[in-house]
Parts: sequence; C-alpha cells; structure tokens
Amino acid sequence: MDVLPVPPDVARALDGLDLVPVAPAGPEGGGWLAAARQEPSRYVELHVLPGSLDDELARRLDVLRTVRHPHLVRLLDAVAIGSGQIGLLVEHVPGLTVAEMRSSRAPLSDGEGVTLVVPVLEALAALHRAGLVHGPVTASSVVVRPDGRPVLVDLRGAVLGAGTADGDLRRWLATVVAQLPPAEARRPPARPGPRPLRALLEAALRADLDVDELVRRCFAVAEPEPLRLPDPGVLAGADLVRASRRHPVRPQRRLPHAPRAWLLALVGAVVLAAGIGTLVHRTDGSAAAAERPDPVAAAVSLSAARARAVADGDARGLAAVEVPGGPAHRADLALLDALDGQKVDGLGIDVVSAAAVSGGGDAARVALRSAVTAHVVVAEDGARRRVAAGPERDVVLDLRWTPGGWRVWEVRPG
Repeated sequence: MDVLPVPPDVARALDGLDLVPVAPAGPEGGGWLAAARQEPSRYVELHVLPGSLDDELARRLDVLRTVRHPHLVRLLDAVAIGSGQIGLLVEHVPGLTVAEMRSSRAPLSDGEGVTLVVPVLEALAALHRAGLVHGPVTASSVVVRPDGRPVLVDLRGAVLGAGTADGDLRRWLATVVAQLPPAEARRPPARPGPRPLRALLEAALRADLDVDELVRRCFAVAEPEPLRLPDPGVLAGADLVRASRRHPVRPQRRLPHAPRAWLLALVGAVVLAAGIGTLVHRTDGSAAAAERPDPVAAAVSLSAARARAVADGDARGLAAVEVPGGPAHRADLALLDALDGQKVDGLGIDVVSAAAVSGGGDAARVALRSAVTAHVVVAEDGARRRVAAGPERDVVLDLRWTPGGWRVWEVRPG
C-alpha cells in the first residue's frame, strides 16, 4: 500500500495551528483531515487551494467568516502555506457526499429532492447576500450528514471569487436534476396537480431565477422527505472499500495512529457489525425442537461472530449467523467481495445496550447500541493501517428463527 506523505509546507501550517494530520480529505481530496493535538477526538479539515493573501482575498476571507447558515460549512481560520497556496481551516462535516450517496442507491424521490435542493439554495443565497459567489456546485460539494441534513462544504470558490451568483444557482439545479429519475421513467400523474420536481427545476433552468419563488414552488411540488442513506450493508461495503483504498498518512512525530472520523466505513460497519448475526450455540439441527433462547442474548453474543467472519473474509462464517439469501447476507457477501483479499485484524464489537423491540413466533426485532473496536486493515502486500474505535451507533435487527437457531434477516438503522 502506497504511503502518502504530508507536504512539508502543509505539515508546518498544521503544526502552527496545534493540529496533527490524519488523512486526505476535503472536496476532491484537496486537503487534510486533522485532529487537535490537545483534544484528539476533535476534528477539522484544512482545504488547500492556490492563491496569495492579497488585500482582495483577505477581504473575502473576512466576509466569509461572518456568514452563518445551518447548511453551509463554517470557515474557522485561514493560513498562508508556503508560497502560492492558502489553507482554509473549516469544520469537519461527517457523512457522504451526494455523489457517494447516489453511487449506492436509487434516484431521489421528489420529496427527497426538495430536502436536498432547498437548503443548499438558501445557503448559496446567504453567500450571495454577503457579496460572495461559490462557483460550480457539484455532487461532491455537498455532504449529507448521518441525520440526512445536506451541508455545502466547499468554500474554495467563495475565497477565490470564481463564478457568478446566477451560475451558482443554475449549476446546483442541474446537479440536483441529475439525482432525480429520468424524465422517461415518470408515470403520468393520476390526476392534474403540481408538476414533478424534475420538470420544475428544468423549467427554472430556462428562466430567470428568483430563489424565494423557486423555494416556494419546490414546496408546492412535494412535501420534503428525509434523505435516505444507502442500505446499511451497501453503505458499509462501499465505505470500508473506500477507506481501505485511501492513501494513509506517512507517520510523523506526534501523529496519531488512526482517527475516529477518518473511517466513515466504520460508521457504516457499525451498522452491520453491531448487530448482524445471532447464532444459537446449538447447530445440530435440534434447536427447532428446543425452547427458543432469548433473541436479545443471541444478538449480543453473536455480534462478535459476524465481526470475526468479516475480519477473516469467511463467507461460510457469515452463513452461520445470517439467513442465507436474505438482505443482510447479500450485503455482507458483497462487502467481502469488495474487500478484495484484504483482512481486518482485531475487529470487534462493544455492545453498550440491547433490548427487544418486538417478537413472537418465528420473528423478533432487537435494538442494539454498539461501537466497533480499534483494528488494523491488512493489505494483500502485508501493509498495515491502524483504525481507531468507531462511535456508538444504533441499529435494529430483524431476526428469523431457523432450524439452526436465530439468524439475522435484515439490519435497519436504529
């Protein structure tokens, strides 16, 4: 596995801010995730862009520091990096970019589209009122937080003064249109009513734009719906693979071995590993005739078994903790395939709490709160990369009773 060194100028800038580099991050990878030296669990991002701190750029930075909007990342500070580069210190927004989210799920519904398009339109309007422009707003410029809230995270254009206010809005509308179902996939409405969101946004792209009026029309088209993140299994697989293929930072003095926030994979992996898999210790086929064990205890005891199967790349082990062919099993097989021969040493699960949600007969639901332990990702060439423990997450397991005991059918966000 290649090791990506921190450029000396960037390392000096981070050190001057009492930060240590953790991993590549930021829009299009043009920056670094960093941890506070005195508070290692607190993360920020340093986005690097070309430019010199002349009077006009300094003015835009001063203005940008005053802009506050719940759907716009906050500028914390700015520093000169060597000659000809600027570092923007911004808050770290956890989640998936719109591009990452859409790579693992179906197009957005109209309600989800409203939830996505409106807050970012209003964030852009806040920039425009301050006399700033953003530049192209792409599917990689917006992060969807775990709570489904979109946040505009790329401030580079606002600092450099690239683009126009009208261009900002039109590029964002075009980006959202690309996340909606194609026009030919729409079925005619059962009765006359507001136009679908795609038709509304396409018409807006051909007309003069007024943000307040467009927002009003968006709400008239559809009621906002929470943005649905990909299925936990798909999300875990995509994130774990993405993290495993990222270039780790070359170790330096005082550099932490592994960040909690870097491996978003283990936000997803917690969703699976925290809860997938319950296996009664009876596997001789006689379980069906015996008294059924408590599904809560089974879920807790065999969360660790699923983690071991994933760590070892053991498809047979997964079949012993999940219903073969079920949603959870299919997702985990895809995860193993995506890991492509990599192993995970020391992966485990710390269960904080477990409780029955419902149960009766051949089905049960169990709610778990748990966290992934610190572990090491081992590449095929033997290179090792440490990953810190993940945050606590909530999931609900749909269990099925089988001749071998309780097995997991599906995992849902808690």
